[in-house]
Formats: sequence, structure tokens, C-alpha cells
Amino acid sequence: MALIAVTGASGKLGRATITFLLDRSVPATSIVAVVRDPAKVADLAGGDVQVRRGDYTDPASLETAFRGVEKLLFISTSALGEERMLHHRNVVQAARAANVKHVIYTSVVSPSPTAKFAASPGHFHTEALIRESGIAYTFFRNNLYLDIAPFMFGSAVATGTLAYPAGNGRIGFIARDDIAEALASVLTRGEHKNREYPITVSSAPYSMHDIAAALGKAAGKKVTYSDVTPEVFRKALEAQGLPPPAVSMTVGLAEAVRAGEFDAASPELERFLGRPAIGLEPFLKKALAPR
Repeated sequence: MALIAVTGASGKLGRATITFLLDRSVPATSIVAVVRDPAKVADLAGGDVQVRRGDYTDPASLETAFRGVEKLLFISTSALGEERMLHHRNVVQAARAANVKHVIYTSVVSPSPTAKFAASPGHFHTEALIRESGIAYTFFRNNLYLDIAPFMFGSAVATGTLAYPAGNGRIGFIARDDIAEALASVLTRGEHKNREYPITVSSAPYSMHDIAAALGKAAGKKVTYSDVTPEVFRKALEAQGLPPPAVSMTVGLAEAVRAGEFDAASPELERFLGRPAIGLEPFLKKALAPR
């Protein structure tokens, strides 16, 4: 069977995707886990998955890691700005040099060079790099992970108020594991070349009022949404002791929600899954359950 490589394989999305590939009866020996530190995935190597060192800052290591690979799941780096583009250029150039046939890239819903969401411009330019490389591609344009919702809004459970400067903005939250399962589907089928898929909720995205209500139901108390100003939100974050870069990023994310950058719905994710995706309320109920 042709080799399938997964970058960032020690991360949560990469590990989950490899698990779903194995569940789909892909031989472990046909999976390449590309990681900066192979020791972090020693258990995969023990299960016959090929583990290869590949560092986004080291082009030679990436080219070596990609040798013989037909399909590459390219999971975007956590870096932003020019550092992100340096990492991503290295991956694309190494994939081309190694003669990779198909790149599946984890992008963002509605990528734009002028977006308020800090990661979006990098995704926009990376998609362009991949197209220009001539390698067949599939872009998974992912909405925000449900997994981050408790961290974004968890304090609202304690206060009873979801104070967030998002106006009437909506978010098509989706679970990371659902994305991983859908990626495994694409990696094991051949009809997705040169396609872009919005990976988001299938029906109406969640309003901030929806999110507040779901938090309340999960916690067994009433939570209401308060549309505060960005400045009030910023001061609240600073009072919590967040470092300035984290404050700016968090405020920017809220501004992106307000601007409608995550207000998207599509049936594609559920088509890949062959079942309904997990929704906001059941996800929060599980995530916020007492341990």
C-alpha cells in the first residue's frame, strides 16, 4: 500500500488521525509519523508505524522524512506570521523535492490575507504555495475546534455571564476528533484531488446566545451573553495577568468572530463521517462534567 505521512504526528490532531487510519485497516507499516522529536511517539514505532524525524525549521530533515510518501497530511504549524510561512515553505518545497503526489492541508474556513483571525493570512498564502507547487492538493478549511470552547468561554460558568465582544457573530464549532476521522477518510480514498472543503457545522453556526445557553445546560445553571466592548474585554484579560501577546491574540479572535469569519455551514464534514458530527451541547456537557 502507498505510504501516507502525517506531519505534527505527536500533536492531538495528528495522533487522532493516525488512530483513525489504523481503524480503517491501513497497515501500520504504510503510515509515516513525521515528528520533530521521535521520542514523543515511541509507542507508535512500537506498533510498527514508521517514525521519521522531520522539523519544520530543517528542510533537509523534511525531504528525508517524505521520501517514498504518496499522500502527505500537512498539519499547519502553531507559529504565526513570517515564522509560519518559513515553516510552511519548507514543508511544501520538501514535498515537491521528495515527489509527494498529494498534499492534504489543514487550513481555516474562509482564509483571507486581510482577516482579523491571526492565523488566517498564513493559511491563505500557504494554500497559494501548494497550488503553485503543482502537487495535487486537498484543503480542509476547518472552523474553530469545539475543544477550545471551554477555554474560550469556561469562566462564564462561574460568573453566569458570557462577556465577549462578538456582537452577532456566529461560530461553526466542530470537534477535533471529527476532523481527524474525516481526514482519515480523505487519506484512504482517491477522489478528492484539487478540492477545497469547508469543514464546519452542517446547519446554522452557533450564536453567542447559543453558546451561553449550552454552557448553562452543561453546568446546570443559567448563563447569559453580554456583548461587551473590545476595550472592556481587553482590560479584563489584562487583569487576569495574561501576557500582552496572548491578550492581543484573544481580542483578535473575538474581533474575527464579530466580523463573521467563522460564520459558515456546510454538509461536507458529515458526508465524510457518514454520521452527524458531535454538537456543541453534548460536547460541552462531557467537557464540563465533574471529574
